[in-house]
Amino acid sequence: MLAVPLPYIATLILVMTAIVIILRRDQNWHKPFTFTVFCAVMTCIVGLRWTFDVAALRFIQTILAACLPVAAWYGFVEQPSRRGRLIWHLCGPAMVIACAFSPYLISFGVLDVLLATLSAGYGVCLLIHSLRLPQAVSFNRVSLFLLSERTAGSLLLYSALIDVLIAWDFSLASGEHARTIISASYLLLIPALVTTMIIASYQLPASKEQVSKKTKVTENGAESDVVESFKALMDAEALFTDPDLSLIRLARKLGVPSRSLSSAINAHYGQNISRVINEYRIEYAKKRLLSSDDTIMDILLSAGFYTKSNFNREFSRVVGQTPSAYRKGAVNEKQPIITG
Repeated sequence: MLAVPLPYIATLILVMTAIVIILRRDQNWHKPFTFTVFCAVMTCIVGLRWTFDVAALRFIQTILAACLPVAAWYGFVEQPSRRGRLIWHLCGPAMVIACAFSPYLISFGVLDVLLATLSAGYGVCLLIHSLRLPQAVSFNRVSLFLLSERTAGSLLLYSALIDVLIAWDFSLASGEHARTIISASYLLLIPALVTTMIIASYQLPASKEQVSKKTKVTENGAESDVVESFKALMDAEALFTDPDLSLIRLARKLGVPSRSLSSAINAHYGQNISRVINEYRIEYAKKRLLSSDDTIMDILLSAGFYTKSNFNREFSRVVGQTPSAYRKGAVNEKQPIITG
């Protein structure tokens, strides 16, 4: 029976995924499509490299491996809009290319160390960046977006571990197990990275929002003024009922830099703005639960939530009980006590 190497199977799966992405053309499809095609080329090169062992393929595989962490960073975090930043991100792959042309550095394992360092470095940076609230993602989708980003960071750390294992195998066993290690690791790493990329892209708004350059309050403005403007806006317009409300949209509405708004809310409430917005939504839902006979689904949607699971979780966090238990308890309290 014909045996198909695992990298080719992964390539086929990735190509099919790319075709589905481009056919569906959902919002923000460009980044996951580009990243998927990049990974498909990479896994194909890995398969060809271990099938034919051509020097050119080894070189291409090395360069693609060096570019993978950079591609993941731009896929999950940034757009290459600033040339200066892009140049800094290209320094790692450039160093790998320079080392790849030097048999002396390769023989001393410098190339392996550099590849592992790139993956580990970008993995750590993604994990650190995930501690910050994404500006363009709606508050309803923040948790899933951050989970995807942290998963991508963990996968890059896993990639660094694989590079170390391969280097160790070459030093101790002349690469006897390298093919198995690469095939098995890529079967997990690449599809998992692509999956997290697709999940993250679906949490972004359909159109890219930029922070307005015209602001009423500068970053040096008093935090109390920002908080008071925020409270007034919530009371006057109930923006929290917008399910797609994000940090950027809220900052633009207030006319303040998003970083100033986020830091002011954190300092005043002692928690991030996503939780504060959800607490406004919960207070709104509590009033609706007591004053209307609407279904819980109708109430949660009008309050600005997307899913019942998220609503129940946040309601229990704030109130200490489920929405149905809260409504039932309020109804029981209103019932008159009949004595015999």
